[in-house]
Amino acid sequence: MSSVVLHQWEISPFCQKAARMLRFKGIDFETINYNGILGTKVPLLSKVGKVPVVDIHQQRIQDSTRIARYLDEAFPDQALLYPKDPTQRAFVELWEDWADESLYFYEVYLRVNDSEALAEAIRISSEGRPAYERVMVKGFILAELKTQLFFQGTGRMKAEDVHAEFRRHLDRIEQVLSATGWLVGDSQTIADIAVVSQLGEVIRTSRQFGKEILSRPVIKAWYDKQAE
Repeated sequence: MSSVVLHQWEISPFCQKAARMLRFKGIDFETINYNGILGTKVPLLSKVGKVPVVDIHQQRIQDSTRIARYLDEAFPDQALLYPKDPTQRAFVELWEDWADESLYFYEVYLRVNDSEALAEAIRISSEGRPAYERVMVKGFILAELKTQLFFQGTGRMKAEDVHAEFRRHLDRIEQVLSATGWLVGDSQTIADIAVVSQLGEVIRTSRQFGKEILSRPVIKAWYDKQAE
């Protein structure tokens, strides 16, 4: 058993972000999935009651950004998630925050408002669990995520407006990436990992918008580099 354990909900982009960060740092880790009704155990993992949670160095760390900062502090001689240059670091942190706090809601919207994407999300979230748990998972996903969308505001927008704004975001990402192939500077950072983790979940579950994302050649090359 690895000394590093990632507690995750398989379908969470933030858990995917944590897994990508660990791989980026070259850290071996074990994954524990809380699929199906096992998700009821998540609130017991930390005071915040959410995943990702990482057990590392006899500590338990919750929240993908806190995990990222800890990894750079604990493993400074391995590839850095955050650049040392203060200006570049500021840009990286802005991208990370935008991915976590804004792009996330587009990913959620495209998941819960597309029957095929929702069905795939439920399938993934129920892997390894009895079939009857899918009904409960679907109810939880719809109740939890639609409530988030409503209070954040995206859930009260017209679908065509949400789709149009998401495409504008993709165009902006494509434009920025066209300079060096990365969002900040000339190498991969937490900015790339945070954004690709959100887009990766759209690609994984939404046939229509997954194709739209990968139809942009610079984004596709960037995505493929991070999938290797």
